[in-house]
Amino acid sequence: MESNERYWVNSRFFSWTFVVIWMGLIFYLSHQVADQSRTLSDETLYIMIPSIKIFQGLFFLVLAVWGGSKLKKQGITIGMKEIIAIGAVICLLYILSVEMRHAVVPPDLPNAIRKHAHFFIYLVLGILVKNALNKSGIAGIKGIGISLLICALYAVSDEFHQVFVPGRGGRLSDVFIDSSGAGTGLIASVLFNKIRRKRTASLVSNDSRNRKD
Repeated sequence: MESNERYWVNSRFFSWTFVVIWMGLIFYLSHQVADQSRTLSDETLYIMIPSIKIFQGLFFLVLAVWGGSKLKKQGITIGMKEIIAIGAVICLLYILSVEMRHAVVPPDLPNAIRKHAHFFIYLVLGILVKNALNKSGIAGIKGIGISLLICALYAVSDEFHQVFVPGRGGRLSDVFIDSSGAGTGLIASVLFNKIRRKRTASLVSNDSRNRKD
């Protein structure tokens, strides 16, 4: 009994520790002056673009291998004609994906990266806060509401903090983006917990049925 209680105390402590660490990371990123923030975005872009290109190449290579294995399973002999046909289709899809990438990339990509970073970092914060509240015994609609309130208030304080950082400024639109990210994280957390509970219930049900048999 005592060890179980100690487990929950430790679990709550570590859950809230992760929340505080993540909030500290947000504070650190917001405290960067405009030039530092821009440099970070440029460095992220420098890493991201080659990574996307490599991923595209690997994806279509795997797709080609998968297509060849499917043809083999259907009893189709893979000769030069089939290899050329698969290669032509893969090349066409690759070219279309490159054109699509160019079409969807916004003109001001560094700014777009910053906005997406806002969304993602608060998405993670939403998940961490919801988990910490669950460990503290606050769940359901109440837990979701308090989680969203904590994230939204922190987003407001974060934008207010940026008013005092050289070259930065607070924006109401960023508060909306941050809150939307947190809300998305909360939805993801709720869905994940529901799926996990259903899976656990199903495993328990199957196990008890097997024992009866």
